[in-house]
Formats: sequence, C-alpha cells, structure tokens
Amino acid sequence: MLKIVRVTSRLDRKEFTDLPESLYRDYPLWVPPFSHEMKALLKSRGSQLLANGPHVFFIAKDDNEVKGRIAVGIEQVMNNEKSVKHAYFTLFESVDDREVAEALLRTAESWARNKGMNYLKGPVSPTNGDDYRGLLVDNFDDPPAVLMPYNPPYYASFFDSFEIYLKYLGFQYDLANVISEREIKFTEIAMDRYKFRVEEANFRRIREVSADLQKIMEESIPNWEEDILPPTYDELYDMAKTLKLVADRRMVIIARSGERPIGFFVALPDFSPIIREIEGRLLPFGWYKFFRLRKSLERARAAILFVVPDFRNKGVPSAMFLRAYRNIQNMGFKEIEGSSISSMNSTMIANARRAGGKEYKHYIVYGKSLLKRPLSLSEIYGPAASRFVSKGQRNSERVLERI
Repeated sequence: MLKIVRVTSRLDRKEFTDLPESLYRDYPLWVPPFSHEMKALLKSRGSQLLANGPHVFFIAKDDNEVKGRIAVGIEQVMNNEKSVKHAYFTLFESVDDREVAEALLRTAESWARNKGMNYLKGPVSPTNGDDYRGLLVDNFDDPPAVLMPYNPPYYASFFDSFEIYLKYLGFQYDLANVISEREIKFTEIAMDRYKFRVEEANFRRIREVSADLQKIMEESIPNWEEDILPPTYDELYDMAKTLKLVADRRMVIIARSGERPIGFFVALPDFSPIIREIEGRLLPFGWYKFFRLRKSLERARAAILFVVPDFRNKGVPSAMFLRAYRNIQNMGFKEIEGSSISSMNSTMIANARRAGGKEYKHYIVYGKSLLKRPLSLSEIYGPAASRFVSKGQRNSERVLERI
C-alpha cells in the first residue's frame, strides 16, 4: 500500500538520500550529487533556500520500499521581496509510476496550501543557486554538465496539470570553431568606444574579488529575474573561496570601466565525468581521483554572467566571453556548455547565438495555482508580470513543447 511519510528519523534521511542510486541504475549518464552535500541538505545545512523559511521532506513508500521523494518549503525572503505567496518543491524523484508522483505532488500542494500559499513551483535549485534548477525535457542522450539537472524522460508526463513557470536554455559551443573576425572586431570597437576592459580574477585578492562581485550583482539583478536576489558579501565570499578551489582564474573574467567593476563571467571545468566515476563520494579516495583526473576533462560550463544595466548592449558580455573562450581553448578543452539562460533574457540569448552557441537543451520550472481559480500574472510573477505573456499563451507554449 502506497503511503507518504514525512522524513523525521535518521533512517528516513538515509532512504531519502539513497533513492536516486537505485532509481538511476539504468541511466549511465546521471551524475550523483556529492554525498556529503546531500547529507548536509537533509539536516537543513548549506542551503540558503532552506535557511529562508519552513520546509519538509517526504518519501513515498510501498510495502516499505521507497518509490519517490520530494522536499517542499517556503522561501520567505523571496516572497517578501517579490510580494508573492509561493511555495516551492525541490529534490523530486520518482519511479515510473504516476500514482507515486501524483501522491508526492498532492502532498506538497496540501502542505503549501495549509501554509497559506497560493502557488507551487518547481523543481527549484535546492540551494537557491544555479544548480539542479528545473526539469530536463529534451536531449537525454547528452551527458549533463556539472551541477545541471538530469532526470528520466518520463518525469515531464507527471506535470500535465502544471503550467510552465520558467524556461531555461542551454547552449553548446564547439571550441574547434574560431569566433568570427566580425565578432572580434565588434568587441574591440565596443571596448574602445565605451571605455572598458576585461581581466582575469586575481584569486590572491579574494576579498576584493568578492566585494567586486557583490557590487556587480547588486546593480545587475533585474526585477524580472523571478527567483534571484542579490547575495550578501559573506555568501559571495564563500562562493569566491569555492571558485578558487575548483575553477581556474583564466575562467573567471571581470570587466571594469576605470576602477569600477561592471560585469563578471564564471566558467567551471565540467567535473561531471569525475563525479560519476567516484560516485559522488570524496572520501576516502575521491579527492585524490578528483584532482588527478581534472586535467583529462574536455568540457567547461559557462555558468554565471552579470553586467550592470548601463553597460548592457555595449559589448561587455561578448568581451568577457571572448576572453574566457580563448583561455579555455588554450587550456585544451574541446567544448563549452553555456547554461542556463532564462528564456526571458533576450539579450543573453542573442549574445549566445552570435558567439556561435547552438541551443541544444531546455529546462522547465513548473507552476500550479493552489487556489480554485487561475492566478493573475502579478500573483505568479510579482514585479516581473509585465514581461510575461498571457496565461493563454503560456498554456499554448506548454502544449507545443510537448508535441
């Protein structure tokens, strides 16, 4: 008999954590998360998302066999900033059984409704970052880049009663291709006309780098970015320290106008093949393999790019990407994945295509009204409502993408 159990005990947490290992046994491209990070999440540590409001974890069991899992919560800081009443779900997994999936989603809906929320969205990043955000809906034969979602193709069928809340795009760049002379010339003209330069991050001055990144993000994050808030200095400092460990300064580019930081770009080596080999376990010998094999990696992930408003459409994204592209080529990589870009960010999508990017993956964050009526765009998107199409058009887009 199927039952949904709230995770409370140590055994519950272990069953929640261990489920994907058996679920993805027939999916060799799946990359497990780091086991120590998942254990920390289950204890509500290491996640700004979980720190910002109430949350619960559930598992679905049938005759004591775990069939699925879900976490549901409320990001109160985001809700207050955006003037919405949203709940989220994350860490969703299920066997290929609609009864299991729908029971988990109904449980999440009920919990959120009882908390006074009017909208449920997900799957969101479990850390409130740029990791594991959305559901992969196509191109399941291509390995996922580091920290990007990968799930069975049948997952999308579980969300027929949901609408598309957000859509994200992934781009692929073949480093065997040389960026066109036209693009290079355009970038050089833009740098001269608008008086800015690009440089590699100085990891020996990590606190100053962190302060620069914070200034850029505070200015850069637009109100139509539905689920992003500027991080604190401490959060940026922790991120910069992590970058120093796992990235290369040649992949972290900062743009400046005079001494003012106006943009930054971050790429990471795609560690997914190594994480898959060590099965997500750094101990006892995973660390050794992690650093020994990192020079064998062939793909990088372009993960973060921000530009302050008064320097958008002035060639800054192209200049930073061009510098990183050349560096990554010289480091011996063969491919870059640029992911993920919001479908609402027309400027970044245009930049990606102009630089030779091939749109090749799509990720969906779904949403659903918890009331007995459709929600207004303002109730769904807050201050970003004016940028979004009507509800009828959203439904049409969802149907077209499933054909």
